[in-house]
Amino acid sequence: MTAVLRQAAAEAALARLFPPGVAVALVGIGAGELLPGEAAAVAGAVPARVAEFTAGRLAARRALAALGHPAAAIPAGPDRAPCWPEGMAGSIAHAAGVAVAAVRRGASLGLDVEADAGLEPDLWPLICDPQELAALPQGDRGRAVRLVFAAKEAVYKAQYPLTGRLIGFDAVRVTLEEDGFVARLRQGVGPLPEGHRLRGRILRAGGLVLAGVAT
Repeated sequence: MTAVLRQAAAEAALARLFPPGVAVALVGIGAGELLPGEAAAVAGAVPARVAEFTAGRLAARRALAALGHPAAAIPAGPDRAPCWPEGMAGSIAHAAGVAVAAVRRGASLGLDVEADAGLEPDLWPLICDPQELAALPQGDRGRAVRLVFAAKEAVYKAQYPLTGRLIGFDAVRVTLEEDGFVARLRQGVGPLPEGHRLRGRILRAGGLVLAGVAT
């Protein structure tokens, strides 16, 4: 599959992650320019980090444009989270040479992108608890752990605007389903009680894993 076809497949999968009303965009790392007010977030950063940040902002502005929102700077707050235009919520992620963004009016979103490749066994216990690991297939378990990782990253991004809390992988238990997952909080986080559930989707396309949560 050519690079163009891989990107087209990934863009199609990204569009299927979320319910109606969510706009998405995918761009290659190296594209875009920063607007005034954005560069401060990566002042002094290495060029690779600046390129990821810049592509993420471009993807976010394209998603906003799809909702009819004019181009606007998306600075980073003191917590480094994107500061979205008033009334908008969104999420940005980057990996494997691409940046992706999802935006909507209203409630928070979580989005993650990863390379579709297995994780090394020494990382599994850092991401999954014993119950999660036992539920994963024996064959190609490293790739299944990658799916759990992407799901937890998306959940983290979705919950943060609601709670303002930093949480670790151990705060959430993920159960994979066909083209999706259910995440349950193992502890209360701000206004979200223990046992609170979030449903999301996971799709694999174009050499990428894409995970999304809409609260």
